Amino acid sequence: MTHGTSSNPAKNPHPVKRYEVTATSNAPGPWDSIEGYIGYDIVNTKCMPLAPVLGERSLTSIGIFIEMSRLEDNTWRGYFYRDALQDEDYANLGVCHWDATSISVSTTAQGVRFAWSAPLDELLRDGPSTSYFKSSVYGDRSFAPDGAPNYSPLRPEYKQNPGEFFPVTITVKESAK
Repeated sequence: MTHGTSSNPAKNPHPVKRYEVTATSNAPGPWDSIEGYIGYDIVNTKCMPLAPVLGERSLTSIGIFIEMSRLEDNTWRGYFYRDALQDEDYANLGVCHWDATSISVSTTAQGVRFAWSAPLDELLRDGPSTSYFKSSVYGDRSFAPDGAPNYSPLRPEYKQNPGEFFPVTITVKESAK
């Protein structure tokens, strides 16, 4: 059996909780690249020791990139296992349980990164999550250093001029093997 650490956990040799991520985008042009990223956290905090000075538990988060395959011009799909990481007792305080907690999709176009994300529990409970990017940012290399800002449909900038934005969406659902 392979053992890991809380900062480098072992992979679960027999994951069974498979999920499908679908990303859609109505960008004004094609993407140069697209990838998915799954954030994992230890979800039972008492399995980790208290930090000596701060008196807080030091919890670890890690992420795993997933491949996204094109289904259509504006739709990509990838798969991940919610139980991809091996649960272990790292500090003799009980077994730490890992779970996927967030999903993000990152694309690039002409050197500018566009990224959108959502918590996994919200995606499963509420359905698809949609964010917006300004169409004028697509192709504007001045955004390359920091990436394109994304906007919630609740932001005043979007509400005042929705026609100046394009939507991007993440959907997650359980998937059969």
